[in-house]
Amino acid sequence: MSYFGDGTKSFSLYYNDLARWLFITLTFSGLLATGWFGIPLTPTYFITNQVDTVAAILTLMSALGTIWGAMAYRELTRSAERVLSAKYKAKQLDPQIGDYQYRSYNPETKQYENGYLPLGPIDFWDKETKAPSWLDKGKYWHILLGLQSKDREIIIQVVRDNELPFSNGRRNVAVTIKERIAFLSSQQSKRGYFRYRVKIPQWMVMNTERSRYIDPREFQSLEGQEIRARITDLNKALVSASEEVFEREKPRIKYPHGITIFGIYLNKSLPLRIIYEEVARYLPRSKRNFISDINKNLANAKDEELITAIIQVATDRGIPPNSIRKIKTLTSFLRNAYDNQGLGEGSTEYHNFHHSLEVSYMVLQMLPRDFRGFVFTGNDYELILVSALLHDYDPVQSTFVATAVNDNGTPVSVIGPKVSRTISELKKTRIHEAYFILNPSEFEEYFRDHAHSLKMQAEFSTTHPEYLQSRAYERPKESLVIEALIWHTDFPYSALKEPRNTFSSLLKDLSAEGYDSEKISLLAEILWLADLSVTYMSSDPIRAWDRVTSLYDELYLPKLEAVSRTDAFFADFAETKLFQELLHSKTFPDVFKQRWNLIYQFFHEGNPSTQLNRTIADAKKLFLKVNVQLAMLNGEMLEQVAIDNWAEYFIGISQDQQEVLRAKNRFAMLDPPNASAFWGSPQKLIPNLFDSVVDNFIIVLSRDILDQREDSTQIVSFKSLLSIMKPKVRHDGTVQILTDIDDYGEHESRISHTLGECGFKLVTDQNAKIYFPSIWKGSQLNNNKKVLLLKIKNAS
Repeated sequence: MSYFGDGTKSFSLYYNDLARWLFITLTFSGLLATGWFGIPLTPTYFITNQVDTVAAILTLMSALGTIWGAMAYRELTRSAERVLSAKYKAKQLDPQIGDYQYRSYNPETKQYENGYLPLGPIDFWDKETKAPSWLDKGKYWHILLGLQSKDREIIIQVVRDNELPFSNGRRNVAVTIKERIAFLSSQQSKRGYFRYRVKIPQWMVMNTERSRYIDPREFQSLEGQEIRARITDLNKALVSASEEVFEREKPRIKYPHGITIFGIYLNKSLPLRIIYEEVARYLPRSKRNFISDINKNLANAKDEELITAIIQVATDRGIPPNSIRKIKTLTSFLRNAYDNQGLGEGSTEYHNFHHSLEVSYMVLQMLPRDFRGFVFTGNDYELILVSALLHDYDPVQSTFVATAVNDNGTPVSVIGPKVSRTISELKKTRIHEAYFILNPSEFEEYFRDHAHSLKMQAEFSTTHPEYLQSRAYERPKESLVIEALIWHTDFPYSALKEPRNTFSSLLKDLSAEGYDSEKISLLAEILWLADLSVTYMSSDPIRAWDRVTSLYDELYLPKLEAVSRTDAFFADFAETKLFQELLHSKTFPDVFKQRWNLIYQFFHEGNPSTQLNRTIADAKKLFLKVNVQLAMLNGEMLEQVAIDNWAEYFIGISQDQQEVLRAKNRFAMLDPPNASAFWGSPQKLIPNLFDSVVDNFIIVLSRDILDQREDSTQIVSFKSLLSIMKPKVRHDGTVQILTDIDDYGEHESRISHTLGECGFKLVTDQNAKIYFPSIWKGSQLNNNKKVLLLKIKNAS
């Protein structure tokens, strides 16, 4: 395999500045020309009673040129400022970002390359796909998805600033290289395909996890608050900078022609496009298209876009204008509150502001107007929307560290919001009461901080529960509904007594006040379903996998169990009659139905064999052989084998989750990365592999399994394993067994008979490659170790 460069294009700040000065020159030239041709028009008209058509056209063209130049200069200046602002803020937080040394092994060329470039067969989100501590995989994936184009293969390489270069010369923000990948076919004729390599700077995918920069115990200190504010600003700046890269580099990938650069700058600068984007959002057809786009890209939509979509859908559902104003005020306050915790725009934690907005949007889409004999009015939609916005509002979630016990009985810290703290905060600040008591203007005033400047007052940075104390009022019953709905979102609801008892108690109180308890209960269940399912309906399976593993980080659960646990998690709600009815409702968007089917298949039916087959297929392209060890222990032996045979790929399978975790930690340090571990039963995984894909199976067996005198059931299990391995091993491949059976000569005939029944034969090929390291001492075996080499009968 070989590479041929076929042109390098870049998002260059140097050329961006040239374009800026070109357009500012156009602006002043247009102004002068407008005056030159336009000023004489009026006196000429009054003198001759005629219009100089040529001069009028030139005046109009000059004026349009002035407008074009001014707006283009503004857009190009903003573009550069977004990038430079992101770089500056990243350097403030981490002065070394952009200068970290990192090299990645390229299994295609068998060489190392500068920068982070995951090209191996291991799944990107797997723990073994090691990433440097300064890199955020979520941000990397976001850019990769943003650059995707139909029928184009794209790889992202994260490099140092001086390798672009960013600070001198063309001052490149991103570089796109069209590579021709050539290889020899089976007929030895050269064939190939094109691939696009996009180089981006380190700070664009910078890891902004708060714990990297400050101890969790210091979150509430002045220094902690300052760093959290910096992280929030940086996350927003990185989102804007990545969008600039999408706008410049995606067209180069989609239309790889020399003139594309002119189209990019023309599209960036055209006043009609800029004006249309501002006006189009108010057009009815555009509103429908906007909602459709949000449905397709819910997980990747910006917070502001998602808020706009929520307001639009809420208006369509009949929520009155005054309530819409209060919802806008509430979202402004919540956005500021989440920003202060570092959980705002661009954060990768699971329970961030974007998640609350997603749940709010999903519940509006999920709740039909007419369902199960109930007619849901604008008031009902308002209740469930306010509950969704507030259901994870926990201002101390980033600083409050609870203690829990994991599956091993080990005490661990647990982060994330708690419903009990949310309810406590609501009762203290009375936000949900103020919402239903105050008018829109008073509600805005409720969140203003009068101790600061007028600018700070508009930022909704505090609450004033004393405003309610000064009034003679009865607590609104709607606030009880909000509390009841939020209590029902606690997880896992069915296993917790406090939320269930509290919900039942509130339901009785509301029923006594004239509310329909069945209707409230139905609203609560729909909010609960929206909260549980939105992650899986808002994105593709891989993105959902990333977000689920972020949740597992919060819960301190092993990511290895994400598929199995999520499958069990689905069982709590996915098979319920209510969820199925909502899913098949005519008003529920089709894109969410289709995405749910994909996700459900991925987690429910997609066993690890799918990923295992994909890993083997990719490894076949990059390594000389693919070898599989069954009944792997902690990966110590396989790690040594992988080091000794770096040009081959090794896969370990074990039923012990903790052993697989330890093996993954070992394999993540391999250089080159040529091993991975999978959790599962060989009897379940191996039959689902493609036939004739494994070059060598490696097994460590104690004498108990091969000696029928010890336990006859063990040999039956061994025969079953051999039978399922036979169609999966290549015709010239081997099965290598390391055992410590005593007096092997006495059992040789019986073992040979067993192997023969399974289609294998013992061979004594002195030239055969044995993978077991000679110095390895496994605790499973005694010192009397022997390697049995098996081949398929009739194989050469």
